[in-house]
Amino acid sequence: MFACIHTPDARALARSFSPWVETVDEKTAVFSITPRQIAEKTLERIPHAQVAVAETVEAAILAARNFPGLTFLEPGDEARVLGSLPVDCLPPDPEIFQMFDLWGIRSLADFARLPENGVAERLGPRGLWMQRLARGALSRPLRPAIPAATYEESTELDYPLDRIEPLLFLIGRFLYDLCARLEAQSLASEALHLTFNDQERMLRLPFPTRDIKFLLKLVEHDIEARPLEEPVERVRLVILPTEPRRVQHGLFAPAAPEPERLELTLGKIRALVGEKNVKTPELRNTYRPGWSVSDSRLAFRYFRPPLEARVETKAGIPKKLWTRVCRGEISKIAGPWRTSGDWWRPDAWNRDEWDLELADGALYRIYRDGERWFVEGTYD
Repeated sequence: MFACIHTPDARALARSFSPWVETVDEKTAVFSITPRQIAEKTLERIPHAQVAVAETVEAAILAARNFPGLTFLEPGDEARVLGSLPVDCLPPDPEIFQMFDLWGIRSLADFARLPENGVAERLGPRGLWMQRLARGALSRPLRPAIPAATYEESTELDYPLDRIEPLLFLIGRFLYDLCARLEAQSLASEALHLTFNDQERMLRLPFPTRDIKFLLKLVEHDIEARPLEEPVERVRLVILPTEPRRVQHGLFAPAAPEPERLELTLGKIRALVGEKNVKTPELRNTYRPGWSVSDSRLAFRYFRPPLEARVETKAGIPKKLWTRVCRGEISKIAGPWRTSGDWWRPDAWNRDEWDLELADGALYRIYRDGERWFVEGTYD
């Protein structure tokens, strides 16, 4: 059964009976009601409100909007009770209401007595839907407004914590409860929002997870990298939910390192060298030497920074090479290849490149930038 309340504070009144409330408009709210609530006559205690109880949602709404006081529609008796209402109680439709005037239809009972086939032929699906509504036979599920679930735990301590071990113990208990709720709803965490006293910090996870040990270890690394400024008296943890990670492993693909261990290792490195000094490799949309994909079949090892060299040339072609790591006569050489780009930037480049082989068989790439020579790297 469903109950509908029509009054200015309908939603608040409906929530006092059930958490599952559908707000139809500002003055109308409908909710499911139990036989016990009906037997206890709790609806009769609502002052100055129009209330209706029916087996269907739409019948309860129609009765509550148009009958004073409390109206109870027995199952199967909806058409008789609603039949006394005028057709103006139905949702407005100018074309259908014009047909009602031509046919002399004045009440819901007049409309309900018409044959369904005739209504469908002359008024279409909309008219058939309105006739079922007039009979109180239009059935649909309740559409309650379900509030978004929040995954949050917080506490205020009796004594401030100045050590990391008891603080991690408390956060671990929070994670255990919150991850259990996430698992029950087939969700995972994409970020942790921590608040220590008034200091907030956000931990973005590299992948969705609800692994408690992994999450707790990340929190530990973050606290070690960014120590707390004062003893902690208030702790708040909020988990941002997301869809869990689904991985399809290949039968013949080599096993990759576990992402959890990789992230923990990166966390330790960030704590040691600083977060700004840990980067992720990426391919940039440029032809700048060293930044783009090489088209060579040989592996190339870059020197960072390039080695400054002294080169002896003959007719503009390098013949001998001296650096602090390699030296000798050049037995084979290919080039030059002139490359340039990013002329609008302060770090624009414009240089000539050669690939060469020394007498000992080592392969190098050298380039000339202005009047200076450099060895960019070696081929493996």
